[in-house]
Amino acid sequence: MPSPRFRPSAFTPFLLLVFLFALTSCVHPNRISRGALRQLTKNQEPFVLVFGSLSTTTETLAIPTIRFSHQAGRSAPVYLLRSLTITSGDRFYAILQKPATPSYTLPYLDEFYIEVGSAATGFDRITYIRLHPAETPMAMYVGEMQVTAASSRTTPGQKVVVNVRDDFQNAALELKRLYPRFQGTIVTAPELRNR
Repeated sequence: MPSPRFRPSAFTPFLLLVFLFALTSCVHPNRISRGALRQLTKNQEPFVLVFGSLSTTTETLAIPTIRFSHQAGRSAPVYLLRSLTITSGDRFYAILQKPATPSYTLPYLDEFYIEVGSAATGFDRITYIRLHPAETPMAMYVGEMQVTAASSRTTPGQKVVVNVRDDFQNAALELKRLYPRFQGTIVTAPELRNR
């Protein structure tokens, strides 16, 4: 008796879509790959790996985003270093490097701002971080950020209130689990150190 041959059916495209969905759902959109991190380290490129979490309510920010930017002075242009759209409560891991512009002459990233918000509400700068050349490569924990709506929408420029909780010990363990070959120093943001 001949073996039955496989015949494509109406279910074949469906099964293929289910397989692709399962495959892509395993990829975390707010992490960097181990290979990319290894390549940066191998090439001795200065970088900062920032990590933490962001949570909010749908009423506060429908699509919460955290941005990392560089601006040398008030009249200088703002360079977006990285922007991550976060599912509320998720951890994020992002590589920051110096702005890719000829006018930026330092060989490393010297400072950056952290901004939280969304395209619909705008963004609030929540902290400024100054770096020194000896500090890269490094991983910097920026905290567990909880975003709520500002109690007074009449306050100029204040759209949201961000409270930052320190859970460095657990976050650092997670970082080491995800990136076991990372050899840089792991520190907390100055804002968390000065509490």
